[in-house]
Amino acid sequence: MLKFFRKNEKASRWILIVGMTFLMVSWLVFDKSSSFLTELLIGRATWATTIDGVTVTEGDRARLQQEVRVVGMLGDPTVRALGLDKDPIHWYLLTLEAERAGLVGGAADGQAQLAAMATANKVPERNLLAGLCGEGGQTPTEVFETIAKLNGVLRYVNLVTSGPARLSAPRLEQSAAALLAAVTGELVVLDGVKTKVEVETPTEAALQEQLKEYGEVATGAGKFGFGYRISDRVKMEWLMIPTASITTIAQQSPALTNIELRKYWMEHQTEFPATALSSTADMASFDASRDAVKAKVLTATIAEKSKEISKFISDRMQLSMRGIPQVNGYFTLPADWAAKEFPLAQLAAEVAEKFAIAPPTVQASSESWISPKEVAAIPGLGTATTTRFGAQPVNAGQLVEALREFNQKTTLIAQSGVISPVLQNAAGDLFVFRVTSVEVSHTPASIDIVRDALIADVNRLHRYEKLVGMTSEIQREAFDQGLGAVATTYGTSVEQYRDLRQGEKQFLQYGMKFPGQLPILGSDAAVVKAVVEKAMSLPTSGTRIADMPLSERTLVIPAPEKLAVVVVRIDSITQMNRGEIPALVTNQRFRSVIASDQATGSPQDLFTLEALIARNGFALANPAKEDGADGADGADGADGKKDAPVAPAKAAQ
Repeated sequence: MLKFFRKNEKASRWILIVGMTFLMVSWLVFDKSSSFLTELLIGRATWATTIDGVTVTEGDRARLQQEVRVVGMLGDPTVRALGLDKDPIHWYLLTLEAERAGLVGGAADGQAQLAAMATANKVPERNLLAGLCGEGGQTPTEVFETIAKLNGVLRYVNLVTSGPARLSAPRLEQSAAALLAAVTGELVVLDGVKTKVEVETPTEAALQEQLKEYGEVATGAGKFGFGYRISDRVKMEWLMIPTASITTIAQQSPALTNIELRKYWMEHQTEFPATALSSTADMASFDASRDAVKAKVLTATIAEKSKEISKFISDRMQLSMRGIPQVNGYFTLPADWAAKEFPLAQLAAEVAEKFAIAPPTVQASSESWISPKEVAAIPGLGTATTTRFGAQPVNAGQLVEALREFNQKTTLIAQSGVISPVLQNAAGDLFVFRVTSVEVSHTPASIDIVRDALIADVNRLHRYEKLVGMTSEIQREAFDQGLGAVATTYGTSVEQYRDLRQGEKQFLQYGMKFPGQLPILGSDAAVVKAVVEKAMSLPTSGTRIADMPLSERTLVIPAPEKLAVVVVRIDSITQMNRGEIPALVTNQRFRSVIASDQATGSPQDLFTLEALIARNGFALANPAKEDGADGADGADGADGKKDAPVAPAKAAQ
């Protein structure tokens, strides 16, 4: 072969020229970075689809991977925060939304941004462009277009999260219509408390696990209302002097004799109808005013007697505490104080003897523990107050809550074993109380202390889980036989709801969004939204909603926050008056409500891969193939794994 080339130099030159030309053409045409080879080898096979019917091909996917590599090199903080430099799916869905919002410019926009970046970083523009082309395998024009997409994404993120002023009029009108649409129908609430669903008796292990998880949580304050921490609580006793007893001794006062009443009338005539002061007219005028005068004097006398009794009690309590040292207003009680303290029964006897009234009643909580808040429910005492600590009245519950033993930061001085100041309620009854025992808030030491509550809550959770697993069965019964049959099966009732809205206009115009209340369930914005959205999706022409098949207007909605499943039938929907929309759209407070709905949380919350997939109904054509893709070509999930995300399943309707 070599001899041939040496002897035929002219022929060898032509062979070399043709061969090199062929190699160059092959390299240009079949370079892996070229779009021609991408389309030739990968083809136009469908890679994924969206809810709007958009088809994304395998070729598109390859280009997206190139774009991701380019935006990753740019080091934008928003890109890093959202994770757009790690997943072509994430990048695609966000650029898709930015393009739909009209925020993505052309190659010129990207070129201008590249020039600005080069200037800011003091790097020659051609060097920066060459680096991006080499990393992403893109042409300069494609790099410019990728940067333009990035600009659009940044504008979009800023637009959505920047507040109400940026919301478009169509979005505001659409939101107003959805919030104020009123739905009427019937529902059945299947909760974990009353619903007839058999569940197994909780095991000791299950109860222990429940206590372990929620034992430190205050009663009713945890998830689903779980919580078993024993709150601050006390045992107490109290003495009551009824206003009737005070009135009895006040009525015996010399101030209520005719002479004293007439004297009072003479000195306070401006408070009563004026008359001439002739002897006959004077007598007639007093007789006409006597009842009013007596009532006023009696009221004043009762107030004076109440003060007198209160002072006697306060003085007697001070006497009983004489010799007990104090530090910062608190008494230093001896260890055997329970045996030495002044009995309330003796105080009652002394008050009765001093003022010649029936002995005041003394009551106690006995062996029952009560919390400071439960003190407010004690008849009479619960509403009694004192101004001993300032002009602002303080009630008994506040004094119990302020006990030194509870280590509260307060200016109120109260401690166990010491009788309280005298309190008086609106009826005029007088009270004093003493806390006899204190138990500071703590976690239950064993299951038995809160066993009943634990069993009830675990059963409630298990019933809900079982109901969710029976969703299809519940749905079939509701479709075939109606809500009445469902209510009978599960031992509950059918309830009617009227004009159920996601928000009320009178509140929305002031920037407050209060969804309608559901029978039994109460407030649950997610359930209300599901009902309204289902109603708005029903046909608005032709057949009335009430005449549609049950299967088209009945839905089963889990309410996890309430541990309930709601079966809803829609009978009608009333759209808001279109004439009311302009006033709402221009209302800044209303715009703030919509902005809060659209932009709750951080960009990471709004633009996570999961949120974008759900909004756009993104679904891979071949998820199984994607699972086996390698790190270079596959799409990393939001958690960094190689599992490809798929569109979430829709709730049963």
